[in-house]
Formats: sequence, structure tokens, C-alpha cells
Amino acid sequence: MPEITSVGGIGGGVMGSGIAQALAVGGCRVTGRDLNEQLIEKSRATIVDGRYGLNRGVERGKTTKQDADAALRRLSFTTNLADLKAVDLVIEAVPEDLELKRKVFAELDGAVGAEAIFASNTSGLAIADIYKAVSESRRHRFIGMHWFSPAPVMKLVELVHAPETAAETVEALEDLCQRAGKVPIRVKDAPGRY
Repeated sequence: MPEITSVGGIGGGVMGSGIAQALAVGGCRVTGRDLNEQLIEKSRATIVDGRYGLNRGVERGKTTKQDADAALRRLSFTTNLADLKAVDLVIEAVPEDLELKRKVFAELDGAVGAEAIFASNTSGLAIADIYKAVSESRRHRFIGMHWFSPAPVMKLVELVHAPETAAETVEALEDLCQRAGKVPIRVKDAPGRY
């Protein structure tokens, strides 16, 4: 599987903006998608000036101004789902509601390229329950990618794989995590728990 270099993020709340920031710092082009411009501006403000934002990282000596500026240049925002059509990976970070997540992934399934990996940042829902919303041909590229909060700071990322998740999908996300300075661990999905 090719290296993941472009990521779409669905939802720009605390987790979504933190994940977008961490991956942009890690070298990916990231397009954050949210429902309206007000939510996008809030996400951008969190990434730039939030408690764990880029400017704070510069102030604390965790990064340089040049690296923070470079990460910002790799970030863009949109309200249009079609702008994610060519990304390598989509990470969903919407509220923890099974039907909402299914709705989001059903929309993505028709809008994003067939080779893209889909990942959910769920912390408690079974991946096998969420991926029922996408075509069977995509399920081997569907995985849980659970980040811990605050995402720009915490190192651990759980990669939750269902029985249908392909080994190359897990490996591609492990590589991405390592490039972003994160520590991925594999976790088996537990379908039917909820």
C-alpha cells in the first residue's frame, strides 16, 4: 500500500482539530471538513492558538516557528465533502453516536476515492458495527484509529482492526503514526459488545 500523504478529517472539534494538527506536524496534507464556516474558524483557532496549539508549542520550545508555519501551510479547511475525493485516508471524529457515524461514512463512501482508507476515532463503538454503512468492497480498508486527548501531545494511538481489515491497512496506519511521532498499538475489534 502506498504511503499516506493526504488526509481528510471529518469533524473539527477538540479531537478532530487535534488529530489534524498532529498529522500536519507529521508532514501530511490535511483537509478538515466541518458543517459550516463558524465551526471551521473554531477548529483553525484551536490548532493555531489553543492550549496545545502550534503557537503554544513555539512558546514552550516544543517546535520552531518555521515548523509550525510549515504545518499550517499543510492544513486546509472545507465544508464541501467533494474536496476530500482524492485523499489517501479519511479520519472521522464526530460525536460518539453509531447512527451519526454510519451516516457520515455512507456519505463518504460515495464521495471519496475507492482506494482511500476510512478510519473512525471511536473510543467505544465496534468497528464492525460502523463499517456496515460502507460498501463491502471497502471494508478491508476500514479501521478504528483511536487517538487519546489531547491528540497533539499524547503519543498512543489504538489501531482497532475488525476481522475484515486488511493487514496492509493496519501497516499503512502504523507507518503514518510513526511518521507523526505517535506510538501505534494494534487492538482487536469486539463486535457485538454494544
